[in-house]
Amino acid sequence: MKPSSIKLTILCLLALIYNYVFWQEKLGINLLLFSTLLIAALFYFYPQSWKATNVRISTLFTILSLIMVVWHNSLTSKLAHVTSFLIMAGFIHVREYRTVYNALASYVFNFFAVVPNFISEWKHWSEQSKLSSTKTGKSLYQLRFSLIPLVFFSIFFSIFKIANPVFSDLSDSFFNSIATFFDQLFANISFVRILFIVSGSYLIGSFLYYLYYPQLLASEQKHTNIITRQRRFVKSQHINFSLVGLKNEYTTALILIISVNVLLLIVNIIDIRWLWFNFDYSTAGNLAKLVHEGTYMLILSILLSMGILLFYFRRSLNFYKNNKLLLQSSYLWIIQNCILGFSVLLRCYHYIHEYGLAYKRIGVVVFLILTYVGLFTLYQKISQKKSFFYLLRINSWAAYAMFILLTLVNWDVFIVSYNLQHPNVKMGIDLEFLLSRSDKTLPLLDQYKNRISKELESQRMDDKSYRFDNSTKKQYLEDRIQHFITEYPTYSWLSWNYTDYQAYQYFKTTQK
Repeated sequence: MKPSSIKLTILCLLALIYNYVFWQEKLGINLLLFSTLLIAALFYFYPQSWKATNVRISTLFTILSLIMVVWHNSLTSKLAHVTSFLIMAGFIHVREYRTVYNALASYVFNFFAVVPNFISEWKHWSEQSKLSSTKTGKSLYQLRFSLIPLVFFSIFFSIFKIANPVFSDLSDSFFNSIATFFDQLFANISFVRILFIVSGSYLIGSFLYYLYYPQLLASEQKHTNIITRQRRFVKSQHINFSLVGLKNEYTTALILIISVNVLLLIVNIIDIRWLWFNFDYSTAGNLAKLVHEGTYMLILSILLSMGILLFYFRRSLNFYKNNKLLLQSSYLWIIQNCILGFSVLLRCYHYIHEYGLAYKRIGVVVFLILTYVGLFTLYQKISQKKSFFYLLRINSWAAYAMFILLTLVNWDVFIVSYNLQHPNVKMGIDLEFLLSRSDKTLPLLDQYKNRISKELESQRMDDKSYRFDNSTKKQYLEDRIQHFITEYPTYSWLSWNYTDYQAYQYFKTTQK
């Protein structure tokens, strides 16, 4: 069988499986089954790609996020798995890629070229088929010999079916099972379902069919991790002008970095005295403003500092003979930005202590971790004369790894658990926020229903500021629990995931 025929056959089979496992189901075991089959198909058609380290790492990340979808079934794990799968596909298609963003871009380009890719490969297969027409003729001639056994097999099968009631029942049962399977597979076919199957087929095709884009790989391969000095041979009258220009750039950079270092030192001293060792919640003033506006401005300051250093150390200043003072000032600036980053982290900690956890506050912490990675790679760039491409490559991999690590925690459950155990000191429990979390948090909310009831009695909320008043909130929680208990059994085993199963078992036990 020709490779193109095999690929088309697998595409059709995967499309049927896609229709069967995902139609009117939640993501769970079905995603595990389908993703595993699709990964196996990718490595079947691109077997050499497994030798590349980037392919192995991205495959490991994809499998880990897939397991977390079945385990936690959080939105983070689903988004991470989809993103990781696209990156992995890009690396499998072109194993020479070194960067995450190019692998992702390669898949995106390929996604919009599925039809041309399919036509191109099919034409290539057709041309090969014409060249081997004599072999095809022989194959068809040999195929005629199988028709005679098939005819006599059918005759004997009919005889035995009529003569033997047990054999007749077994054969009927066998064919009925096959018919039932296909009836279920194509039951209730509608325009929406046809569109669902077609879109699934297109998606599968974007992974199986690939058209090589040499421009994207060529643009990456021309970049290296190390900056190399490029000497330009110019006329003698221009040499002095070039040296003067470089010296002026050095002087400008030195004045800027030293002056901002002094300014940042003052800010860090204030933060260390007031925020690190003498912070008092009662005298902190508007803590929300301190965190929201102050944190974002400090993060902007760190990013701006990194941008300035990248600008000045982009080319010739890396090789300037008398740049020792500039290097030392730059290292000091990086260290001071690390201190500033820790001050931002403390602001976020104090805010969480007072007002509880939320996704934006977790996002600030994640962003700060990535910022520290960026500052470390910036130090490496300056000290070891690394290129800007090196920074992009390492930091994109760090962001990718961080995204996968975030799937290890069920953040909805973690946030609700923390906020219920550490209620808001000033405002109590933010029920409006907690009630908007996923169904996975319902057992926790049910366990703390007495505390929630007391909280509802003590709170006086403005109806205009909230979606629900206090009585509605209590009823809303009960309605959500009943809806979950009623809805969960309507899904098949394909939608199974551990967290929802655990929640259902909890309510099944407690409501007996």
